[in-house]
This record gives sequence, structure tokens and C-alpha cells, in this order.
Amino acid sequence: MKLEKQPYTKLNIEYLQKVWKGEFRDFIIKSDEKYYYWDDLKYRKDAPFDSQIENWTLLKTYRTSKYEKIKFGNYTFNYFISEYISKNLHDFDLKLIGGLQQNPILPSDRIEFFKSSLLEEAVASSQVEGAATTTEVARDMLKSGRNPRNESEQMIFNNLRAIEYISEFVNASIDFKIIIELHKIMTANTDAEKYSGDFREGEVYVTDHVDGEIAHIPPDWNEVKSLMGELCEFINDDEKFIHPIIKASIIHFMIGYIHPFKDGNGRTARALFYWYLLKKGYTLVKNISISRVILESRTQYDKAFLKTEYDENDLNYFITYSIKNIRIAFEKLIQYRDKKLDERKKANLVSYELLNKGLNKRQADLIGFLYLKEKNNVTVNSYSEKHEIVRQTASKDINELIKLGLIDEDKSNKPFKYAIKNKKAIDDYLK
Repeated sequence: MKLEKQPYTKLNIEYLQKVWKGEFRDFIIKSDEKYYYWDDLKYRKDAPFDSQIENWTLLKTYRTSKYEKIKFGNYTFNYFISEYISKNLHDFDLKLIGGLQQNPILPSDRIEFFKSSLLEEAVASSQVEGAATTTEVARDMLKSGRNPRNESEQMIFNNLRAIEYISEFVNASIDFKIIIELHKIMTANTDAEKYSGDFREGEVYVTDHVDGEIAHIPPDWNEVKSLMGELCEFINDDEKFIHPIIKASIIHFMIGYIHPFKDGNGRTARALFYWYLLKKGYTLVKNISISRVILESRTQYDKAFLKTEYDENDLNYFITYSIKNIRIAFEKLIQYRDKKLDERKKANLVSYELLNKGLNKRQADLIGFLYLKEKNNVTVNSYSEKHEIVRQTASKDINELIKLGLIDEDKSNKPFKYAIKNKKAIDDYLK
């Protein structure tokens, strides 16, 4: 992946004074949202100056004046809370902690989505690292209880175990033991297992996933333990407040930067990102898959690391990318909620219309339930227990629905199961 190194520029006090007076505001706001790198900026036609060097000087002067510094060993990193970041953090605080106060997800839907999200996160995090198994295959593996058949399935199985593992430590301080055990779980029975059990000894080179060229040379292996020690102190330090989403993003980046293991760093970094947000009360993060969004924007993910390193360790490149990912993942949750609400409204309408067709309330509710999700099914026993009726009445209700062509009987296994043929059959009946 080719990125042009940024040109060296000196800070320009005159530009800074103009920024303080409110000049260039539209440009600054847009640059904070997009967080332009030199490669992005030099092609823009809407910048204040004709000279792109001058535009870059303006941006660097503004950013440098806002920086807060973080040190790990001999490495200094910079970040600042822009207006764009601040607005998003406020929004996430309301939604990821407060929950979906208006039109919340119903408990039954929440459980279903939570299980799906956990699996989606485990699959996507593995796919980011090269796993070639689909969500459907992974779901079949877990449902049947069979052992993973290849490395890709093993990676997904490991990721799920790792998510369970970190959930046990949401109230704990982080230390080497937890991180090394997390990595050990992540890499069990895979090619990377030989690198588990401790931090790396020896050098490692991070190559680009597209062209195979060296993209990052991590710190010398002799520095790893001291750097990881400082990172643990940073994570556990509650005296200096850094917004949890910012801090989780920095943790994610620093694991990738330090590269404490010879393999499995990405999976470990993303797990620690989740762990820290859960630790800080962002409970709804369980219901979103950050790795799915990363997988769908893999090139931008890699570039966020590179831009940070190339531009004087400016963490805002990675933080901005991380915030956009959370927003996209959260929007998927909203879409799921809205879809479920629409489905439920439709099912309720179907039940109401069936009453007008002469079905009794039990039968109308049953068709509504089966209509809500075509995989739903009932048995005579489950139907009779739900409505507190005898089996004879339950059988009569169900047989009438079979005669009307609204449901089918599956006799392949006992007890027999009953489900709708398809939604079209119900819709046609109601015409």
C-alpha cells in the first residue's frame, strides 16, 4: 500500500491567529471530520490556498496547537478532541450506555441479535486475519457442536471463546497474564499457536495484506515488555480522564503498533477494544460487530495505522476511523431494530385480519407468530401449553389451519412440527 510521506512544514503563527479568529472554519470542520492526510489533501479543490503545501501547513499548524501528548517508552503520540469527535462521543454516550430508549429492541429480539452479533464479530475478526469460513458454516458448527474442521473454523471458535474470556474480567485491572492468556485462547490449535505463551522474542515485520510489502516495523523486541507494562498502566489509570471510546481506540492502535506477539495481534487488539468499552459500561457494544465494519473497509483500516505512523504518530487518524466504525456498526443495530419492529407490526396486522376471516384468537396469534419468522414452528404440545388448552382442542385448531392451506405438517421427526408454507400463502389468503 503506497502512501506518500507528508512534506515537512514549519508552524505558521499567522495562520494560527487567523484560525483563532474564526477564519478557515468551514475548512477546519471538514478536515476534522475527514481527517485529511497529505495524500488526501493535495488533490482537493476546495482548500483555502492554491498551494497545497500552504494548505498542509495550515492544517498541521492548527492540529499541533491542539495536540495532547501520550508517551510510551521513547515514543510520543499525539491526539486531540475535535468538534467532530466530541459530537460523536456525546451521541455514543447517549446510545451505547443509555440504550435505545425510544422504540427499544424487544427482549426476544435482543437475545437473538446478541447471539448473532457475537458470532458475526467472531467470524469477521477471523476473516480480517484471512479466515475463509462464512457465518452460516460457523453457525452450523456451533449449533451441531462439532469440532472445527480447519484453521478458519478454529479461528472463529477461538474468537468466541476469547469474547467469553474477556467478559469475565470487565471489573479487573489488565495485566500481562490476562493479555497473554487472551492471545493463547485466540491462537489455540492454529498456526499462530507456536507464538503463544509469552511476548515475542525477535524482530517481526508487518506486511501489507494487498501487496505484501513491509508496512510497519514494530519496536525492538527488547522493548516489548516495558512498552506493554506502560500500556497496562495507561489502561488501568483512572486518574487522568480520557474518554473511554478514545482510550479504547488508542489501546487498539498501540497493540498493533507494539506488536507484542509474532502473530495474532489484530485479534487481540480488537478483543481488548471490546473489553475496555464493556468495562466502562458501554453494554450495547455487545450488540454490534466492529470487525464486520473493519472487514468491509479493510484498506481504510490499514491506512489508519499507516497515516498515524507517517504523520508524527498523530492518533486522530485511527481515532477518527474507529469512531466512524462504531457509528456504522450502531446504525446496523438501529436498522435491525426497525426491521424487527416493522415485522412485528406486519405480524400483528396479519393476526387482526385473520380474526376478520373467521379464525379464532388462538389461531390468528399462531399464524402471526409463524409469519413473524418463517423458521418458527410449533408442536401440538407447545401450542396447547401456551394457550392452556387440552391437546384435542389444540389438534382441532391446527388441523383447521392445515385444511385452509395456511400451515404445513412436518412428520419427518416426532413430535410433528407445524409451520407456515410461506408468507405468500398467508398474503394470498387475506386478499
